[in-house]
Amino acid sequence: MDSQVLAAMARWPNVPAVFGWLRLDARGQWWIREERLSHEGMVAFFNRNYSRDAQGRYYVQNGPQKVFVSLDAAPLVARFAEGRWQTLPCDDDVQARAAFMTEQGQLFIEIAGELAVVDDRDLADIAAAGLPGWDGDLARLPDTLQLPGHPLPLGRHTLAELWQRYGVVAHPHA
Repeated sequence: MDSQVLAAMARWPNVPAVFGWLRLDARGQWWIREERLSHEGMVAFFNRNYSRDAQGRYYVQNGPQKVFVSLDAAPLVARFAEGRWQTLPCDDDVQARAAFMTEQGQLFIEIAGELAVVDDRDLADIAAAGLPGWDGDLARLPDTLQLPGHPLPLGRHTLAELWQRYGVVAHPHA
């Protein structure tokens, strides 16, 4: 976290949290109410000060105040580029450990123990590279996502099952 955020937390330790204002979409974009945040400095600030509490709720520490985040899909969004997974809003450059497909066709990975939804803009390329010959029928989903140098066990789960498995509170409230 930013040093000025830590200082504000120490100075004002009992500021009430905010719910229902901030959202992270399935492409890793921040939304305040119904407006997409496009200011690069604020996006960078949110990314640096994004965290998770012990209850599985994700938030941005904005000075002394926690602003809890509603998640459209997962706390992280993954893209596969140049042979490695990159995640938003933070990029820790760690290896994925597993992959999951939902009935709605969303692809998720586990990375650094966290759940990440794969950006839908990458799905066609990932399927072509990692699921060769798969016809799209979930009943015939292969057991492995075979990306070059990054094979991952692949399972089927509902989004609710994934949230429960990873302890994600997607829609926190007071």
